[in-house]
Amino acid sequence: MLKQFLEIVTTQFVRVRGNSMAPTLRPGSWVSVSRRAYRGSPPARFDIVKLHDLSRSGRWVIKRVVGLPGENVRIENGRLTVNGQEVAEPYVGSPGPLRTQEWWLRQDEYIVLGDNRDESTDSRRYGPVLRDSIRGKVRRKERL
Repeated sequence: MLKQFLEIVTTQFVRVRGNSMAPTLRPGSWVSVSRRAYRGSPPARFDIVKLHDLSRSGRWVIKRVVGLPGENVRIENGRLTVNGQEVAEPYVGSPGPLRTQEWWLRQDEYIVLGDNRDESTDSRRYGPVLRDSIRGKVRRKERL
């Protein structure tokens, strides 16, 4: 009973604005965000998360985790590789600019990208995000 109560009071409903996560999350749709999701475990690859917008103070964004602490993450010609292995991304709506970027992640650093790479401001612009910037896990889409 207590667990259910805590889940209810730590869940936040957020309306999606912008196209950065299309086609997975469309503008105007609602998602539930669990603020407790990462209390006992770290974010995992492909989790969709709510985090501080590092390009604009006081704002929040929703992005997908693609790189984890200790990994080498590279984007080249629209393809994602992690530690030299190509990662399939069936959720990507558009590959975005075809320039090459690479990161060697330190402890507590993550790479987050939007699914619509043409319209997403993400780690390609502001680099790795710290674990403390991630404030919740998107649990599911809501129809409100």
